[in-house]
Amino acid sequence: MKKFEFTLESLKKYNQQTLDSEKTVLGRLRAELRALEQSLEAKNAELDEAIQQTDVKMRKGVSVTELTVHKRYISALQQEIRLIQHNIAKKHQEIQAQLERVIEATKEVSKLEKLEEKQLEEYRYNERKEEERFIEEFVSNTSAQSGGE
Repeated sequence: MKKFEFTLESLKKYNQQTLDSEKTVLGRLRAELRALEQSLEAKNAELDEAIQQTDVKMRKGVSVTELTVHKRYISALQQEIRLIQHNIAKKHQEIQAQLERVIEATKEVSKLEKLEEKQLEEYRYNERKEEERFIEEFVSNTSAQSGGE
C-alpha cells in the first residue's frame, strides 16, 4: 500500500504559515505595548520630579516667570502622558483584534489537523483490511496448494 499522504497538506502548511505570521505580529504589538508602558512610567516619574522641584522652588521663593516656566513644563508632561495613555488604549485594541486573528488562524489549523487525523485513521483501517485480505488470500492459496498434492 502506498505511503499516507494528507490530501490537504499544502493548505495545512499555508494555514500554519499564516498562524505563525499572525503570532509574530501579535508578539510585535505586545512588545510595542510594553515600550509604551515603560515610556508612560518614565513620563510619570518625570512629572513627579517636576512637581516636587516646583514645590521646593515655591517654598524657597521663585519668580513668577520661573514659576510659569515650571507650570508649562508640567502641563507639557501631562499632555505627553495623556497622549501615551491614548496610544496604549489604541495598542490594546490592536492587540485584541490581532488576538482574534490568531484565534481564527489557530482554529483553521486545528480543523485541518483533525481532518488529517481522520484521514490517517481511515488509511490505517484500509491498510489493516488490505493486510487481512492478503493473509486470507495467502492462507487460501496455501490451503489450495496443499490440498492438491
